[in-house]
Amino acid sequence: MNDQTKEYKINDSANRITEIIHSEIGRNNIAGGFSDYGGIEIYGNLSFFAFTPNLGPLVKLNVSTANTNENGIESKLILKRINGITYKMHFWFTIIFVGLALIIAVYQLTEYGFDKAEFLIMPAFGMIYLLIVELIAGLKVSSLIKTVEKVMMTEKIKYKKL
Repeated sequence: MNDQTKEYKINDSANRITEIIHSEIGRNNIAGGFSDYGGIEIYGNLSFFAFTPNLGPLVKLNVSTANTNENGIESKLILKRINGITYKMHFWFTIIFVGLALIIAVYQLTEYGFDKAEFLIMPAFGMIYLLIVELIAGLKVSSLIKTVEKVMMTEKIKYKKL
């Protein structure tokens, strides 16, 4: 898991940025609300499929702002990835599955030699599954970051990546 945190220097007040992002919830296929971590959490409104019970989004993007000077002309925008319960469920299920499959594969290899090498395929499929989940989560976070940048461009807010 990589830490996907982006920081921006913005030539506007932190309150205005927060109001703009909050007003965009419900539009541009994003949903969200105020976060327990401070700021606003946004996540994709659309998904390809849903499970029952629904455990929420795979990943969320925490949008927090802070004024960097006293007169409120400059502020800092921090976009941080937060893994949802769905991501954690997929991650830990895969880790447990790969661990058990690896134990079985090592046992088969010690008992029967390399005649049973096909047992190593299951842990490999588990790792491929984990990489696919991580790829989808990374793409969703990148999409949310681009959506926030697009909103700032639409509102004619000047920003600079730090």
